[in-house]
Amino acid sequence: MKNSLNRGIKGRILDEEGNPLGGLIVIAEGAGSVEREIQENPIVKFTEKYSPIPIKKDYELGKSKTDKKGYYNIKYSPSKYKNIFDDKPDIWVVVKDTLNSSELYKTDTIKAVDEVVKKVGDIIIPRNWAEGWYVTLGGSDKSRFTLDNQLEVLIDNQVELESLVQSINKAESYLYLTQFEFNKDFLATFNSNSEPKEYMADALKNAGNRGVDVKIILNENLIIPDSYQEILEFFQGSGVEVREFKAHKIFVMHSKVMIRDGEEAYVIGSPFKQEYWDTSKHLINDSRREGRPAHDVSIKIKGRSVEYTEEFFIQMWNYIAKEGYQGKSMLKLRPSSTVNGNYPVQIARSITPGTFNKKGELGIFEAYRKAIAKAEEFIYIENQFFTNSNIIMALKNALKENNELQIIVVLNQNPDIPIYKNRQEECMKKLGIRSYEDNLNHPQIGFFTLWSTGWENKQFKIQRIYVHTKLAVVDDLWATVGTANLDGSSLTHVNELPGFFNRKFHRNMEFNILLPELGKYPNSEVEKIRNSLWQEHLGSNISQIQKPSHGWLEIWQKTALENIKSLNSLKPFIKGQILPYSTESSAENQLEDLKIKTDTLEVIE
Repeated sequence: MKNSLNRGIKGRILDEEGNPLGGLIVIAEGAGSVEREIQENPIVKFTEKYSPIPIKKDYELGKSKTDKKGYYNIKYSPSKYKNIFDDKPDIWVVVKDTLNSSELYKTDTIKAVDEVVKKVGDIIIPRNWAEGWYVTLGGSDKSRFTLDNQLEVLIDNQVELESLVQSINKAESYLYLTQFEFNKDFLATFNSNSEPKEYMADALKNAGNRGVDVKIILNENLIIPDSYQEILEFFQGSGVEVREFKAHKIFVMHSKVMIRDGEEAYVIGSPFKQEYWDTSKHLINDSRREGRPAHDVSIKIKGRSVEYTEEFFIQMWNYIAKEGYQGKSMLKLRPSSTVNGNYPVQIARSITPGTFNKKGELGIFEAYRKAIAKAEEFIYIENQFFTNSNIIMALKNALKENNELQIIVVLNQNPDIPIYKNRQEECMKKLGIRSYEDNLNHPQIGFFTLWSTGWENKQFKIQRIYVHTKLAVVDDLWATVGTANLDGSSLTHVNELPGFFNRKFHRNMEFNILLPELGKYPNSEVEKIRNSLWQEHLGSNISQIQKPSHGWLEIWQKTALENIKSLNSLKPFIKGQILPYSTESSAENQLEDLKIKTDTLEVIE
């Protein structure tokens, strides 16, 4: 077999105006050696052993970064550029963002390379796709961006559900709803004396009975239990039409939105299940809720962004109509009402490939990776899951590039998908966190959990609060609220079991609202969201506290340390809700790992 003379590639990356794009990661790939792949990858080794056909794998030959003038130069040894199938193997070039977290561009295959250094023609990438704050979906223009909006962030589900039911009861023309799970006996609102007031299903049925066009899309899944059949039967014979989004692979219809009369829309945090009903107090014993306390955030919008929310519902409804209903009851988009709002909003979506289009959409992931790249002072994250490998790569490289950047993360010690606990702790290790002491002392990053406490019959009780939020804030300039978790299936593809799942396993249907950066000026709405959340979690009016010279992380670490000390006092108490993350499994072991004495506490799982 003859070795190729090729030792590298070089070229230049420019934007659409011919200006250089610096700082991008450029990777040269080729058809890698089967022997090398077998040696380094046990899964490939196993497959090769039992496969009669040789396996051909793509292989990274080398990587570089574009300089200020957009040039890159990648060198590698001839021995690395070697292939048992070809004397002159093919090469292609992959361009990734500055944090090496997302593929921006891939060249066509460069055939039969025999030059010592192959000169690649100029690569043109839209600047707004490569950098900036806004989602462009691969182009130059902002996607689903509007300026004339009003918004209201709804923290914790009591507030959200009261607003939602009021909106349903005001409906005159139509209501469109998507939900992941929906129990027919879900009590949405209560009277002031905590007596039941209104079931969500009844509110929707009453709307249908008074002539409102009510349409509901529910997730239906072969693996995860769903409520489609239950809700279909409940609304049988009423004016409410229910259809299923069939998700029979490793993805789900996870988006939760409601549109009323084209006037307002909600992005809903939680399923309609009693275990997610809760107040901002997160009481341990609350008869209105089932199970443990739960924290979530939703958002209500008015303005032209409502039209893009309705577009999402209609695209999904019409896709279902074509797939399972012979095209019956197709919908058309109605023009949104005029609202004298003045707030910019961008809509971002995760779309399952093969539904609205062949490739789907990665808008929410694009929003996150761009905001992380632009962060200068802090990134604040609240999320149910923390397992997406692309996000971890972005955060890790952002910390490396900027030693002044701080990251504060609120999440669950016990996510409700069992394999996720180990996975998220692997992700934490990659970011430099291995123990609760690291969370209290690391200069750049800390992971925290939420706890509910209280005295009852002279006994101090403590219980975890389940974090269901999907929210992030960057530098008080940008924020997102929505339905997408920071796991594989919500943003990119299932990546929690490397080597078993890959990109052909589709992503979820998700929907997020973005509150964009406004020219480097503090965004009052974004800051208000952060202040409200931090006041709940830290037990302090954060708007009246000046940022410490060492950054906001210091306040979180000090509060968590004080809470550990106060829980060990003769009269235990906790300021706010936070404690450092623990890698232990049970609530009692987690507290003991934090050096909190549990013999005088009633610890509730």
